[in-house]
Amino acid sequence: MALEKIVKTTFFQRIRRFLMGKEGPNLLTRVSVIAGALIWIYLFAWQLMTFVSTMLIGNVHESGKLRSAFYNLGKTNYNLNDTVSTLKMHSLIQIIIYLLILASLILIWRKRKVGFLIYVVGNVASLFITMVMMGWGYLLNEIPIFDFILIGITTIYFSIGILLFYRKGKEELQ
Repeated sequence: MALEKIVKTTFFQRIRRFLMGKEGPNLLTRVSVIAGALIWIYLFAWQLMTFVSTMLIGNVHESGKLRSAFYNLGKTNYNLNDTVSTLKMHSLIQIIIYLLILASLILIWRKRKVGFLIYVVGNVASLFITMVMMGWGYLLNEIPIFDFILIGITTIYFSIGILLFYRKGKEELQ
């Protein structure tokens, strides 16, 4: 009787195995999720930088002048009463939405159908929350067209993934 060899795994290997699963997806899914993750990093970084800068605005030497400039800009251009607080809350909500989008990318990697749906709903929710909290003017003037293109392309791409994935599941049932 032979003893099985126990392979030691590090903490990070166990976390990776937990998140990514034992077997990887097909090549198309890998490329899609990696591209989605790169876009996620870009969009998440902007929200994180906005949140950190609004949190640390009080540490700046001329913070009173900076706050009044934000107030004037928000009041005249976007009809916001407290621009810094609104931006802080908006960024926090966006960070939560982007963490859900990251979770959806992990689910897509693990071949879960619900990941596609969460990704699409997360992208739409991100734009909707921006429109509700900050207004149309902010949405159209402060978000670059490049971001709209990235969000639009990935939303359409993963929406097609929903249709293909769910159609594939229905064909297997019949």
